[in-house]
Amino acid sequence: MGEVKMESKLVAEAIGTFALTFIGAGAIIVGSLDGGSTPLLTVAMAHGIVLAVVVSATMSISGGHINPAVTLAFLAIKKIDSTTAVAYIVAQLVGAVLAGGLLFTIYGEANFGGTPAPGSIGGEVLEPTQVILVEVVLTFLLMFAVMGTAVDSRAPAGIAGLGIGMMVAADILMGGPLTGAAMNPARHLGTALFDGLVGDAWMYWVGPVLGAALAALVYNQFILEEDDE
Repeated sequence: MGEVKMESKLVAEAIGTFALTFIGAGAIIVGSLDGGSTPLLTVAMAHGIVLAVVVSATMSISGGHINPAVTLAFLAIKKIDSTTAVAYIVAQLVGAVLAGGLLFTIYGEANFGGTPAPGSIGGEVLEPTQVILVEVVLTFLLMFAVMGTAVDSRAPAGIAGLGIGMMVAADILMGGPLTGAAMNPARHLGTALFDGLVGDAWMYWVGPVLGAALAALVYNQFILEEDDE
């Protein structure tokens, strides 16, 4: 099998991130159309299932990043060069924004939503440092799953998509009420641009990028075998 062309990789990353944003945010919007809130389990399953599918579908094409934080983490451990990383991130952002724009067009301003946002504890909205800390931990766990299932050659064949999707679902079940459990700057920005929440975007870049990079560095240093480095 020949080397995959760069344009194929970028299209795969854009479509994958489009699917994650469209299905994930769309499920939240649909569940709240009657004025209520979408059940947390529904949100977790929507994101987890679609990510499992798109990671599996794009793994052999682009590596199935579907997340700028994952791409930057791979850059940190030299699994990807800087030029490719920038191109991947642009493709991911384009896919997410297109999905957010399409959802906004379909549902209109009055019904639009689905952007991860700071929650509250005891009636007090989380501070930025709390949001970042939660996102760091959640994305650390996500990236740990990525390294263990998609990078480590000791992992069972074909398990990456399922493992990564399940970790995202589990993270949302825990962190959804606290931060929206974005774990993905593109997923956040894709809807935030149309939701008036762009001001929060920096937290959803800092937290996921730090968490993913830390997990990749730890796994690469202490767990990964030399043949996989």
